[in-house]
Amino acid sequence: MESISIKSKAKTELIDITGQIQQTVVSAGVSDGLAFIYVPHTTAGLTINEDADPAVRRDIFLY
Repeated sequence: MESISIKSKAKTELIDITGQIQQTVVSAGVSDGLAFIYVPHTTAGLTINEDADPAVRRDIFLY
């Protein structure tokens, strides 16, 4: 099992971890399968978004 650590800089922020996940999967030699991503911290969360529309980030913070 691999793990990565992410450090936040603000009370509320969105951090794109796509590159870190891709790098971890490649480094592990995985070419087929699923990546299980778990956030154990009680005040952190994980969301999946397409990141195509910049307004999505604004909407997440507003609503």
